[in-house]
Parts: sequence; C-alpha cells; structure tokens
Amino acid sequence: MKKIVFALLSAVIGINAFSQTVPERFDAYCQKTFEEWGLPGMSVVVVKDGEVVYLKGFGMTRADGSGKPVDPENTQFVLASTTKAFTGALLATVIDDYDVDWGDPVIRHLPDFRMNDPWVTYHMMVGEVNAHHNGWKEYAMDDLPFFGYDRDELYKLFAAIRPSYDFRTKYAYNNEMYTVSAKIIEKYTGMSWDDAMAERVFKPLGMIHSTTGAKAYRTSPDLAYGYRVHYNPDEDRMWLEPRDDRDDAFTWMSAVAPAAFVMSTASDMANWLKMHLGHGVFEGDTLITRPNHDYLFKPQTVAAFSDSLIRTYGQGWGVEQNSKCRYIRHTGLAYGYTSIVGLVPEMNLGIAVLTNNGTTSSMQEGLAYRLIDMYMGVDGPDYAHENLEKYKDGKRKKSSGKEQGEPVPASLPLGEYAGTYSQAQFGDAVVTLKDGALHFSLKKVDSVLKHKSGDTFSFHVDGAGHFDLTFKVRNGSTESLIFDIGDPICPLVRQ
Repeated sequence: MKKIVFALLSAVIGINAFSQTVPERFDAYCQKTFEEWGLPGMSVVVVKDGEVVYLKGFGMTRADGSGKPVDPENTQFVLASTTKAFTGALLATVIDDYDVDWGDPVIRHLPDFRMNDPWVTYHMMVGEVNAHHNGWKEYAMDDLPFFGYDRDELYKLFAAIRPSYDFRTKYAYNNEMYTVSAKIIEKYTGMSWDDAMAERVFKPLGMIHSTTGAKAYRTSPDLAYGYRVHYNPDEDRMWLEPRDDRDDAFTWMSAVAPAAFVMSTASDMANWLKMHLGHGVFEGDTLITRPNHDYLFKPQTVAAFSDSLIRTYGQGWGVEQNSKCRYIRHTGLAYGYTSIVGLVPEMNLGIAVLTNNGTTSSMQEGLAYRLIDMYMGVDGPDYAHENLEKYKDGKRKKSSGKEQGEPVPASLPLGEYAGTYSQAQFGDAVVTLKDGALHFSLKKVDSVLKHKSGDTFSFHVDGAGHFDLTFKVRNGSTESLIFDIGDPICPLVRQ
C-alpha cells in the first residue's frame, strides 16, 4: 500500500512540476516562432487554472523605428474575427436580461428583417444568426462596404442576396449576419453595439484597455500599426509591408464591426479567458448565466470533419473535437492584424495570441496547438514551423494561369447599354457613355466599364478591386444588369 501511495504522490508531483515548466518552455517556443516568421509585434497570454501563467509582448508596435516595444498590458491589437465571440457573449447577456430566446424567430424581435427567401425570413432563429448556415456563399457581401453601403444599408441588402445553398445545409463563413445580433442587442439595451459592449462586457470584466474601432481606431496611441508579412522565395527571406490603407480598413471594419472591430490587449484578454473558463463567471460575479454560456459553445453547424476530428460552429466560436481534447477557438484576420483565442475547458486552459501581422493566422494556431501538447505531455510536432513551410511553399509555386479564349464582341453598340438600372435594396445604378467609353456609377462607385466578352464588362472599386458586370439583353435592348460579388444578387432592372 505504501508503494502505491508513494507512486501516486510521485505522479502528482511530476504533473505539477511539468506544468510549472510549461511557461518557460513555451516562452522559448514563442521567441523562436516570432523570429522565424519575421513578425513586427506580438502579445501572448496564457491562463491556467484561473491564473495568468504567461503574459509577454514581443517586437515593436511599428517596424520602421518609430514604434515602442509591445507591452502586453497596454498595446492594443484589432481582434478581427475573434470579435464574433464578443458579440455572441453580449447577445447572451441580453437573452439573460430580456424577453429574448435563442429559439425565437428573428422577425419576432426585428420585424424589418428580410432574407431573399420568405420561408427563411420567418424561420431563422436568433441562435442561427451567427452560425454561418443561412444559404449564402462564403464571405458573401464582404466587398459591398467599399461600394458605400454602411452597416444599416447592408442589413437591408440581405433581401437582395439570393441563396446559393439550401438553408441550414452548408457551413459558409460570413461577417454581415452579425449585424442582426447587433440590432437585437441595440433594440433591448437602448445602446449602440459599441456602448453596449463597453458597458456589458468590457466594464464588468475589468477590460480597461479594450474598446471598439469606432471609438478608438483612428485615435488610440496604443494601437499597434498593421502590417502584411511576405515571403520572398528568390531571396528566401520574410519581409514586412505596412498597411497604410487605414481609410479602407476603417470603412470595411466599421461596416462589419460586430464581426470584426473589437480592439484589446493581451492582459485584458486574460480576463476574457477567465470568464469563459469559469462558465460565465468572473471574480465571483456572473456575466452570463450557465445555460446561456453553455449555449455559446453548442454546435450549430458542422464546419469540417475527418477521421481524426470534427469541427463545428457555435456563437462566434469554432468547436473542434480531436483525438486529444475538445478545443474551442476562433481566429481573426483583417487589415494588418491576426489573432487567435483558444480554450480547452477540460484542462482549464486558455490562450490568446495577438499580432500586427495581417497575412495569416497559421502562426498563432501553431503556438496554441504546441501549448496544448506541452500541457498534455505530448511530444508533438513544431506546428508553427510546419505552417511556415507550407506558407513558403505556397509562395514558391508559380501560378500557370489559364489561356483565355478570344473575347466575344459586345452584342449592342455601347450607347445602347446606357441607362438607369434599379433594385429596391441596392438603389439606382447609372450607366453612361462618355468619350466613347461606358461608365458605371452606384453609391460611391464611379468607374469605367471595360469590355471583357459579350455583354460582360468589368469595373473597379477602390479598396476592393475589379468586378464583373453583365447586362441581360433581350430583343436588341438591355433589360437588367447584375454584378458579381460572389453570391448571386437580384437584378437591377432598367428603368
């Protein structure tokens, strides 16, 4: 019996000793990975068993010599899509306090809510808004903010986006639908999404350095400057490109703010992790009741699966069940910033990695997986390095391109395409003939139409790139036009 007791005691001591060495080993791994990837700045926090066991900043807020060392207490980063989890949590607090339920039809709370399919309009539930299975293609509508449509106008455009899949049948990631959650939040709290986030999430969690982009993106002295990290295969080196397109960044992230525009620090994210690992409770106070907090991680949509794992999606969180553990996480990437926030509830472990590298979040994913292996005592692979090699390999491959056939001439004289084309949600688009060339105007867009083939032309949108526009011609005249934004849209009809 004494031998058994001694063996058990030794095992416990061994586990504790191993756990205590993880932050030191993890620190070395973070440093190595940071240098290999050539990042400008990074901030990392690890929470274990309710305590911050690791908090550190790496690099600089700017890479041109004018920045400051990254301070995990004060340096802010845009969280990008990890904002979705904040909106999900904020919605949960509203469901706790008001007559709203996850299973309610959205239209009960937002009578003006409209999807293109009337059946979907009347049957989409509050708990499905954030679940990425509404029938649109992946990233539907993401380019429309550059056309000049703000958040409220995008909400009205939902009715003009035709589904590509049957409702509830396919996972297709989307940002704009989080506006619906924000509108429910705003209706019941009587506050803007930004103010409600500050009062109902940041304040009770003591996240004193956290804010939303509308309030601080242009003015915060603590926000790290965004960059792209590139790889030059000819010289085998990483290099940095500053994201100087800050006006475009503000335009886009403001339009999808409930999905992408929280700004925070690693130190503040520690409290966010503690609350979630505490099942909605932070320092003895309940932010979200246990049933509604559990619902945040309840799978709504199957996102991916293989022989070794299944990934589902909840309320702004991806839920991965792999051969090792249940891993709840979300990544974010937007305009010079990437992040990952991860939770392993059964290990009482959480991690957040924030960077001003807006190229890929695969580095952060590698750090998180390696940390989990360290705490499990698994001698796993060097995930971050493997992800870097995959990234480099992708850059080394030369795109062959496809040979284009001869373009088909336009079916009408250019002047016959001119006119006003309208659709209830999109408004009026005007096509004019100026100096022998067609021009296209819609909201903020004012572009030359360049002929591609047949009745298809292309136009340019600042901040978003080029889009195809196709006229429908019948009996020698145009009836309507559509433009390609990824998802099929309702046609704009000639007036």
